Parts: sequence; structure tokens; C-alpha cells
Amino acid sequence: MSYSDQLLEDTRLTEQAILQDLEALSIYCEDMEIPSRIIQASRLAPLPSLIAMLDGGEEDSPWVLTNSFMPLDSETAEFTKFLQFYCELPGSLDGVDRLTLLEGVSRLNQTLPFGTALVVEPRPELELPRMAAVRTVQGFPLDRPVDQGVFTEDVLLFEMSCQMVKLVMDALRAGQTVDEAFAQLN
Repeated sequence: MSYSDQLLEDTRLTEQAILQDLEALSIYCEDMEIPSRIIQASRLAPLPSLIAMLDGGEEDSPWVLTNSFMPLDSETAEFTKFLQFYCELPGSLDGVDRLTLLEGVSRLNQTLPFGTALVVEPRPELELPRMAAVRTVQGFPLDRPVDQGVFTEDVLLFEMSCQMVKLVMDALRAGQTVDEAFAQLN
């Protein structure tokens, strides 16, 4: 029995179809010269995913973009498969005033070209501090492969959004106001 069987029980997605789409996405990433790898379903991650290494601007610290399909029930997603894009940006936000942080995230969400900025709360069990992340979900026809042009454009816009979030969060970490941080985006 596959790890994904229970999650996919009431969906029109199958693990085989997901893996075929992820293989195609991996080829699309290769065409963009983005290293990627498919992660098989496991006890800890019950659905297969694609991880890709985006250029975070720092040579030794790429950003990990995770693509996974959302296991929505057949009534909710009868004709569409939904591909999630998710990336946590390194760097602790523990020292940033919470209201300043939330104001920055709110303004980012009115500015980003693709995706939503969010705050990921600390996870002491993984020794991870509070940090910023970017997430979005894109719909594609269920009965066709993910379109390469749309996926490529989505990845480029998502990477741009990650860069914008990092720039603002770096400024807030450095003690700048939200207005000062956003002045850097222009």
C-alpha cells in the first residue's frame, strides 16, 4: 500500500499521474538550468514532491522550492489539479517586532507578482526560528500535462517574489522601518 493511497482516496489524482507530472516538471527545471529532484512518498511526506534549488543570491545557500499537488476531493476539484509552490527563506525573524513584521508581510502581499508572503512560526523540534516563506497554488487541467510555458513563467515570477520578500525581511532584520524596507524595492 502506498503512502499516498489514503490522501488520494477521494480524488481524481493518482500517485502515478502525480509522478508523471513531476517528471515533466523536472525536465522543465532542467531546461531552465535549475537543479531539481523528485522526492518519493514516505511516512513523513505522504505525497511525492519535486524540490528545486533556486538561486537565493548567496552561493552556499540556495532556496528550496517545493512543488506538490494538492489532494483535493473530487467534488472540489473535478477538472483541475492544483500545484503548490512553497519556499521558506532562510534567516531568523525572531528579533523583528511582531507588528512591524506583520505590516511588512501585509504590504508585500499587495505587491508580490506571484504568491503570498507568510510568517512561519518557530519550530523548536527542528531547531528552526521564525522565518518568512512564499506560497502559491496554480491550477492546471486535470486531464493534461502541466504546460511548460506556464510553469516556467510561474517559477520565474515565484523566484522574483522570493527575492522581494528576502529584501524586505533583510531590511527589517537590520532595524529599518517598513517604509524604508519598501523604498529598496523601487
